[in-house]
Amino acid sequence: MHSGDPFLPPATLEDKRKPCLVLDLDETLVHSSFKPVPNPDFVIPVEIDGTVTDVYVLKRPWVDYFMEEVAKQYEVVVFTASLAKYADPLLDLLDKNKTVKHRLFRESCYLYQGNYVKDLTSLGRPMCSTVIIDNSPHSYAFQPQNALPVSSFIDDPRDNDLLDMLPYLEELAGVDDVAATLVENCGFVPRRSFHSRGLPVPHERHHR
Repeated sequence: MHSGDPFLPPATLEDKRKPCLVLDLDETLVHSSFKPVPNPDFVIPVEIDGTVTDVYVLKRPWVDYFMEEVAKQYEVVVFTASLAKYADPLLDLLDKNKTVKHRLFRESCYLYQGNYVKDLTSLGRPMCSTVIIDNSPHSYAFQPQNALPVSSFIDDPRDNDLLDMLPYLEELAGVDDVAATLVENCGFVPRRSFHSRGLPVPHERHHR
């Protein structure tokens, strides 16, 4: 468990009463590849060993709408095991509406049994109101009770996982203990689809 000062500054007055939502980046919000892909959303030049290499990025369907919606009820943190020299410029492009309040990168992870683990106690936020969404269970190995699992995104244009999670996140935003609720409901797996609820669906499917 983390010891010392938290990685995040104190929550602002606006965010103090909101729960904290921790989002992974790669394979959760986007998929990145060193190989060219058809119609990438972004191309990020990254210097590796003195050579600039392009990274091709696909946004997960619904990611823009998802980010706009969760920011209404949560203090949003992106916590990635990627290096800042790649993730920071990517987030500058992805988070065009400035919904992400804080960014944490690989140096804030703990290397544990060969995996980069995101210790939620390092954030300085109450565990009873902190949720992590990550495609890799290794990433939240220290606090699995706080996880809302998500599948890995590669390139499926029909992927609706981010949209399907929104009703569950709305429910979690109103409970006293998110960890207890997630455990009681097995991380809300399996999940109902957004469409099956009869809720209005945004017109632009991808919101890109």
